[in-house]
Amino acid sequence: MALEKQLMYLLSRKESIEGRDLIKTFEALNYTPQSIRNALTRLKKQSYIVSFERGSYSLTTSGLAAYNMSLNNNNFYYEKWDRRWYLIFMEIPETLRRKRDTFRNRLIGLGFGHLYKSVYVYPWNITDRVLELIDSLELEEYVTITVSQEFLYNKISPEGLPGPNSASAIWDIEGIKQCYMDKQIWLENYKSELNQLINDPQRDILSVFTHYLALMELKDDLLERDPMLPPEFLPGSWVGTSVLSTIDLQLGILGDLLSVNPDYSAFVSRKD
Repeated sequence: MALEKQLMYLLSRKESIEGRDLIKTFEALNYTPQSIRNALTRLKKQSYIVSFERGSYSLTTSGLAAYNMSLNNNNFYYEKWDRRWYLIFMEIPETLRRKRDTFRNRLIGLGFGHLYKSVYVYPWNITDRVLELIDSLELEEYVTITVSQEFLYNKISPEGLPGPNSASAIWDIEGIKQCYMDKQIWLENYKSELNQLINDPQRDILSVFTHYLALMELKDDLLERDPMLPPEFLPGSWVGTSVLSTIDLQLGILGDLLSVNPDYSAFVSRKD
């Protein structure tokens, strides 16, 4: 989660926030004051935020739309797959190369796999997200979306079965697995630090908040990389589910501490 996205997250939760409070928060996350000011300036130039009063920032309508567009998917590991595949076909001209590249990159970020040239596939229904993306890039004439429960030839092969369209060939399953294993080690080492913070009666609420934001960033990065495929397309004992569950548990604990503080309760996502 980039600094700009974190700033927009906070501003999406309150009508306005003073710049000094934003700087104080993100300094605690090891950002320099200048980098925070630069990020705010970039957001202002994009018309995503405004400063009606000197030193106070608010998110604009277009800023909220951009923030919502940047959000990653929910955790589909909690859902049952209906065995449908969503396919996107595109034929975007070279004259729209920048939009085409943006569209492709965002599809990958949303979890779609590259099946063939200009063909992308995904097992979860996020059509509304894709339609919003198409609309924002004005690509309506160049994209087709279809859904099917059946491939007549060369279907997406479950884990361990032969076929040219194996899930591991379409998505970087091994790389995602390694990423989760690295984060699992980090979370294990982080546990003692978190417990010390939680059990400290004199804990600093800003420290609780920055830990919350850091975990949100970690989860956001994982969800952006992980397509969250149904179990049959993943190796056995898939580590991703346990890592995400651990993060959700820790976010819930920190969220409970923040929710009783009037200065921070607005920033707590109850989805966590």
